[in-house]
Amino acid sequence: MQTRQASKPNNRAPYYVVTIVVLLYLALATNSALTERPGIDEGLFANPAFNLLTRGSMGSPVIEEAGTSLKNINKYTYWIMPLHILNQAGWYRIFGFSLLSMRSLSAAWGLVALVSWFLIMQKLSGNIRIGVLAVVLISLDYTFIQGASWGRMDMMSAALGFAGLATYLSLRERNLWLAVLLSQSLVVASGMTHPNGLLSFAGLLFLTLYFDRTHINWRHVAVATLPYLIGAVGWGLYIAKDPSSFPAQFSGQATMGGRLGGFASPWVGFIHEFTRRYPVAFGLGPQSAGHTGPVYLKSLILLAYVVGLVGALLTGSIRNHRGFRALLILAGIYFVTMSVIDGQKQTPYLVHIIPIYASLLAIWVHWCWTNRLVPVPLIVLCLCGLLTLQIGGIVYRAKHNTYQQYYVPVISFLKHNSNNATQILGNCALGFGLRFPDNLVDDVRLGYASGKRPDLIVVDEEYEQSFKRFQTAQPEIY
Repeated sequence: MQTRQASKPNNRAPYYVVTIVVLLYLALATNSALTERPGIDEGLFANPAFNLLTRGSMGSPVIEEAGTSLKNINKYTYWIMPLHILNQAGWYRIFGFSLLSMRSLSAAWGLVALVSWFLIMQKLSGNIRIGVLAVVLISLDYTFIQGASWGRMDMMSAALGFAGLATYLSLRERNLWLAVLLSQSLVVASGMTHPNGLLSFAGLLFLTLYFDRTHINWRHVAVATLPYLIGAVGWGLYIAKDPSSFPAQFSGQATMGGRLGGFASPWVGFIHEFTRRYPVAFGLGPQSAGHTGPVYLKSLILLAYVVGLVGALLTGSIRNHRGFRALLILAGIYFVTMSVIDGQKQTPYLVHIIPIYASLLAIWVHWCWTNRLVPVPLIVLCLCGLLTLQIGGIVYRAKHNTYQQYYVPVISFLKHNSNNATQILGNCALGFGLRFPDNLVDDVRLGYASGKRPDLIVVDEEYEQSFKRFQTAQPEIY
């Protein structure tokens, strides 16, 4: 009589799930990148990289210097960190310059972030199912996909920081020296991409002390300092090309719009997290006015993360688990640091903390599943509903196709009604369609400070917002 062998579990199944979800992430990010019209920030960040590629200079000639603190901006770009510019220039040399090329760079860094979080959760939980669920929740998060489809440096900075945390956790038991050197190098790269790299610096410092405070000595500190010295020297060499312009540009942008206001009033910074950043990001309150569709449904995403965070805090076995407790503390460190260092409460910065929220939700959902606290069908239904809501939001936004509906007709009009002698004044995002010609100038003051008189003026929503600010802040310009 033959006996049937017990079927072995498919150890590759989790990786199949991750592969499918990552492919879906790439499809959604690409769809969003192809259909969303470019914003002013994307034009501002792309211009110095395009200029470096075509002229060998990291200046931003599209920006009108008159009336701003951006001294010698046409020659040197000091108001943003340099690594994203260098990364773009190399990316454009390989894949060519375009809006999609710039945005695909963010999507590529999103992949780095996802791999990093899979490794982080593997090390903190020791459970591959939790790692897979965390990657699923992160990769299909609305805010994360938006960050991966925008031509900003936020995803690159966040991914480098996450890679630093993942590297440290993965190597610390095998080679602490190498773990310190590589993780700190990645954190420095994160900071050289955007000042929000301070988040990963604080996070890595915590993890190092949390897991290895008894093993760290002054030699490890010396090794950790080396990447910061190299980064400072490299940046310093670029600053030395025009040392008088650096403080004018960098300090002017650092203090613009109350960006550093949290340092002066930390409690106000915490309050504004709940009254500004999160309401805008998750469709709550009057701050979301102007958005189309049922934007209020995004609040359910925030509710899910709050439930996961609170559930993890109130569950003793999670709270007392060494790895899970580290993640809870890490969430607090990131939240406090973001509250203090960002007075403007910009929503793109949430890509730094959303993966932590999603991972905590994954931990709590897994606990509910294994302990049968909630019926399994209900858990599955809630997870499917959350993911459907997020995917639906991305698809709904892409359906409007503002790139084809608004941006392409404007570029077509400009190409057919101008030549090299025609002075065009408008949002620097026009540079993607026009390839940043010498006759394109971005000046929301419409020549008030420069005295220039353009032949064509292009006004969009971002210019109109500036006009409204001028009405009260600078009525003479208005």
